[in-house]
Amino acid sequence: MHADGASGQSAARSTQDVSLWVRLLEAHNLMLGDIRKRLAESATMPRFDLLANLEREDGQTLASLSRRMLVTAGNLTGLVDRAERDGVVQRRADPRDRRLSRVFLTGKGRALVTSLLPGHADHIGDLVAGLDTAERRELRRLLGKLRDSLVARIKQEDAS
Repeated sequence: MHADGASGQSAARSTQDVSLWVRLLEAHNLMLGDIRKRLAESATMPRFDLLANLEREDGQTLASLSRRMLVTAGNLTGLVDRAERDGVVQRRADPRDRRLSRVFLTGKGRALVTSLLPGHADHIGDLVAGLDTAERRELRRLLGKLRDSLVARIKQEDAS
């Protein structure tokens, strides 16, 4: 009977874990879809993400941007090529290592992202308005804890 009870608990936990994963995906997809619609007139979601990343830390390498944006180097290269063509970013050789290029916002790119960020922040606030302040704080804490445990797990696996 003990084995059956343990097996039942394991199955229940597994179902709960998968349900948690599905809810995270559903919430992500619903938020992302709504954000895409709101940004559609001004920028694509990937372009906004590129500009926002550069607004936080200008002059990043393509490799750094690729890691932060969770996109492949090939996709990022195309995104940066189009953004450069449209005059919102500029590539410059790294002065310490000419093999590297760094991506910088242009005046036009900085003006665009600066105009989009306040509305984006308000929109995010609207999307999470169903949670009170304490719930938002707790969700942020829990998601940070999940992220940190995943980062530690990946580092441990990479070290093996």
